[in-house]
Amino acid sequence: MTSKLVHNPRGNYRFLAAEGRPFSGSAIADSGFDMAHATFERPIPLQTGLEAAARHVAASGRPAESIAGFELRIPRPLSRAAFAEFNGPYVAALGRMGLEIGGLMPAGRTNVSPTIARVEQPCVFGFTFTVPSARAWPAFVLSGSTEEVQGDARAMLVNITDILEGRARELGFRLSDATVIQLYAEVGVDTAVVAEALGAFGEAAMQGIRWFPSMPPIEDLRYEIDARSTGTESSIPV
Repeated sequence: MTSKLVHNPRGNYRFLAAEGRPFSGSAIADSGFDMAHATFERPIPLQTGLEAAARHVAASGRPAESIAGFELRIPRPLSRAAFAEFNGPYVAALGRMGLEIGGLMPAGRTNVSPTIARVEQPCVFGFTFTVPSARAWPAFVLSGSTEEVQGDARAMLVNITDILEGRARELGFRLSDATVIQLYAEVGVDTAVVAEALGAFGEAAMQGIRWFPSMPPIEDLRYEIDARSTGTESSIPV
């Protein structure tokens, strides 16, 4: 799927978009802006969670269009047909929020199915948005990426980091600029293999890797990785 770089002027970030895709591949804040990341103390049902995210952003003095990424949780991995059905109402909801530019969806996304502490319905876990700041290094969010090759765990994880590295390059930053790296995989993944594959993040890996026992949103996929660079991390009571 061919992507293109698009500016979100009201949201103050640029994003990698593709026609027909329900989320962008990544987003980077404009000069003079940072990114803030917030999670709910407990995941909130999808529509309520989207509305709560918009309220939090508004309370921070920012427009809904500043939301650059969502992290979702779903009960179980879906067939490709069911995944397409899931995306329809999601895209419509974001359109109502103003998160659409010329038919393209600017907000990135991670969407996984927890294997421990499962959810009973699609939920919002967290979100990222731009805020004014004089931060001197790149602020960004990389959407969750899954493997596009078959093989052993090492081959699939290296493939994912290669995909993320390519997105970062298109937007002019490096994976080593990340402040948070997140891995989604089942219990039992070989930590030595993970450490080797995530070497692409360089110095950023010194901050550790957040591992969520989860599966990608589509059946037959095994791994997902996302990353971000944010100046603020917060938790929202629910």
